[in-house]
Amino acid sequence: MKAIQVIWLREIRAFRGAFSCGVPVAAFLAVYGWTFVMTLRNNEGSVLQIQSIWGLSAAPWLPILSAVLTMRLFAEERATGMIDLLMSAPIRERDLVLGKFFSAMTVIAVTLGLSLLVPMLLLPALSAPLLAPASAAAIAATAFILLLQASVWCAAGTMNSVLFRNQAAAAVSSLIVCSALPVAVYAAILSWMPGLRAQVAWMPLLVHVYDFSTGLFSTAVIALYVAATLFFLFACSKLLALLRLRG
Repeated sequence: MKAIQVIWLREIRAFRGAFSCGVPVAAFLAVYGWTFVMTLRNNEGSVLQIQSIWGLSAAPWLPILSAVLTMRLFAEERATGMIDLLMSAPIRERDLVLGKFFSAMTVIAVTLGLSLLVPMLLLPALSAPLLAPASAAAIAATAFILLLQASVWCAAGTMNSVLFRNQAAAAVSSLIVCSALPVAVYAAILSWMPGLRAQVAWMPLLVHVYDFSTGLFSTAVIALYVAATLFFLFACSKLLALLRLRG
């Protein structure tokens, strides 16, 4: 556990001083804010609640943010040769992977916390007579599903970072796995079975966000995200083990 904490603190310090962290976080907050405003405007007069609008506005951009944040975790170590020093240290691959993964998740959690300023503080101040504040439980449920999804994207990005020496290549690979592939599969299913279009109007990943934000919890959905996260982290640790064996 101490090794995980050391790696986590090391990566948090690297994130704090990294240009590749501040820019994507600022870009995420900008595009999220734009999406939030457009979603709020397009659903004026609907039954869509404020926590649902927050979740649906943030969810589409989480894979991109996760890919950019995780691209440097191992790719930078491989490019600079630091991976050899890490592999020679008495640190288990699992601890190394978890420390880096938790550092990316920490940045994601802080970013989501900053994105809450709009629905929790700014919007009620601007439209207090018209807007009922969202309950803490509803916000917590929405944040929970967003963090579950982000854990999958960060785990996949961490695994892809091991495969490349170039950070841009790692980011592109993560974007394909986390963003393009789910959309392609969803589009392929709808084109193969067009009758589902009336039943599945939204992409399932967004449906999960909406369901949790309205209190419709599903243990199967939670198990799916947890299993996917563990799979990518396990694969990442085994890839690191292969690197250590290769010397």
